Amino acid sequence: MFSYKYAYLLGNLLILFPAWLFLFIRRRDLRKEMLIISTIIGIAGPLVEFWYLLDYWRPETFTGWRIGLEDFLFGFFFGGISGLIYEELFGKHHSKRHNRKHHWLWFIVPILGSAILLMNLMVSAFGINSIYAAILIFVVTSLIILYFRHDLLIVSLASGILVGVIMLLGYLVFLSLFPEAIHRWWILNNISGILIYGIPAEELMWAFGWGMVAGPMYEFFTGLKFKNTSGFL
Repeated sequence: MFSYKYAYLLGNLLILFPAWLFLFIRRRDLRKEMLIISTIIGIAGPLVEFWYLLDYWRPETFTGWRIGLEDFLFGFFFGGISGLIYEELFGKHHSKRHNRKHHWLWFIVPILGSAILLMNLMVSAFGINSIYAAILIFVVTSLIILYFRHDLLIVSLASGILVGVIMLLGYLVFLSLFPEAIHRWWILNNISGILIYGIPAEELMWAFGWGMVAGPMYEFFTGLKFKNTSGFL
């Protein structure tokens, strides 16, 4: 049995990294997209962890630091997987979108900054648990994306479902290795306490909300659209 000190790190390396690497090798045409999303979310991971540690969970890290390398790795791997899983499963490819008003690349920093400020406001000023605040931000962000890009509706919904399933399956593997992790790390008294196969319901809600944002994120900010291909999605 591995020490729980290394559980978070091993979960990233044994579960998420192989899936990330498989997608990276398989979809050469999407490597740029994957690296961009992975890097952005990897950097964001330790930043948002500041709020999660206040009232949601307190995982152990191999360094003993409150915020560790594990937070970056989770954001990097999970972010890349979330951003590409729809394209991979349904064989989607990009075509250029020439309408410049749908090109939001220069707004990525203000949008992310606004999300961070909103997160701080909800947690610090209104006392909303950080996980629920994050889920709400994901929902609002996805609605903003879909307001400007109606064509990304299916991408958003399908990605939300797929990322939720990936989170569920990943946790089932993780908990088979570290069965006490949930009760050791999560502050269950601060959330609903509802467990699905031993997994906090909030984790799956978070994954669905994040998937709704991550799936169409690259297409929205760069102005790309998918080529017309056969298939219901």
